Amino acid sequence: MSFDPDRPAPPNGIKYRTESGYIVAGPDERGCCVIHELWIAPEHRGGGEGRALVDRVRTWARGHGLAPVIVHCSPRNTSGRAFYEALGMRAVAVVYQDDLTD
Repeated sequence: MSFDPDRPAPPNGIKYRTESGYIVAGPDERGCCVIHELWIAPEHRGGGEGRALVDRVRTWARGHGLAPVIVHCSPRNTSGRAFYEALGMRAVAVVYQDDLTD
């Protein structure tokens, strides 16, 4: 996945930017708030900025009656999974993939 700091917010969604990162989120058809993208510059990771951005999205979602907040995270992204779990999120789904290589 390539990160695009110029990526616009989705329709009816939000984007928050700081000098060292950004988050993009929006509603889905089920009334959930989906975090589409979260990126923090490597030299700023671990300082609380990611948590602050997710908290802003949580506040926005509550204000718009959206729940739950969900994010898709690759099983290989161990640091991302640890980050979201540290925020109190939990894994709730298994995703299957066919690479269509045959």
